[in-house]
Order: sequence, then C-alpha cells, then structure tokens
Amino acid sequence: MLIENGILADLSSEGGESAAVNGAKDRLKSAQDAVNSQRRDLDSHNEDLNKEYGPDGVFRALKGQCISVDSGEYTYELCFMEHTTQKSKKGGSSTRMGNFVRFDKITVDEEVSADGKGLGSGERIAMRHENGQHCWNGPNRSTTVVLGCAEQNEIWKVFEEEKCVYRMEVGTPAVCEALKQAEVVKDEL
Repeated sequence: MLIENGILADLSSEGGESAAVNGAKDRLKSAQDAVNSQRRDLDSHNEDLNKEYGPDGVFRALKGQCISVDSGEYTYELCFMEHTTQKSKKGGSSTRMGNFVRFDKITVDEEVSADGKGLGSGERIAMRHENGQHCWNGPNRSTTVVLGCAEQNEIWKVFEEEKCVYRMEVGTPAVCEALKQAEVVKDEL
C-alpha cells in the first residue's frame, strides 16, 4: 500500500524510484521543453524586430510574398525580403539569382511608359540580393530590385546589366508614401 501511494520506493522497478517521483520527473521534463520552445520563439521574434524592413518598417507586411512575371523562355520571381529566382519554362530548372541582404537607395532617370509603369526619375528604394547561384565563367548571381510606386505588387522589367548581374524594376504600393514625401521635400528645396 505504501509503494502504491508513492510513499516508499519500489526497488524492484527500474531506477528504484516511486511512481510519484517518476511522474514528477516527466512533468518537469515536459515543462522544461515548453520553456525552451518559448525561448526559441522569443529569440526568433526579437531577431525579426531587429531586422531592417525599409523606411518605417513598411516592408514587414510584404515579407515572404512572392510575385512573378513571364519573360520569354523564363519566369522571374521575387519573394520580398527573401530571394529572386529565374525559372526555365523548358525543363523546369530553377536558378537562384540572389538572396536578400539589405535595402539601399539609388538614383534613376527613366521614362514612365504610357500605362504608368516605370521608375521615373529621382531617388528610389532598392533591395540588394547577393550570393545567388554561381555563374559559369562568372561571379555568383546578384539582383538589384528597384522599387517604384504602383497600385499593386508587380514586376515591370527584368534584364541582365552585366554577366550574371540582374536588375528588376518592380512596382509596389509600399513605396508610394515615401516617394510622395521625397517629392514634397524636393519641391520645398
């Protein structure tokens, strides 16, 4: 009776500990596993909070969203804050054109097409993607994604500036407010 109620140890079982002690150890291990899982989640959230998501964190909502465009024999894909990819329509092979590393600003001077899709002129936000797949007889692929104001997320143009160095021009509503503020400052000057 004392063994069944956990008062005395059952020395005939493995470890020689009572059922109550074994149950307590199991509950302790379960609680420690739960605490460790919560710590990993907290560390992940803190790391995410310390990442740069553009001016005022405007790109946080876009992280992981992917857009693509068909362009001849390839489909090009941009996954915001993650990577750029070139997918062959023949054979289905996929080439990583770069992984997101940082935001940057570049100056552009281009015409906007009649349909309103284009970068225009002035300073624009760009996303740098580096360390893509190695290019035969060349460097690792990289992509500069230049962002312009648009009503929806869409890839306007993709081209190779030099061997294995690509440029994507992308429209997104995420930069419209920043471009408006830049124009106001420019007008004030």
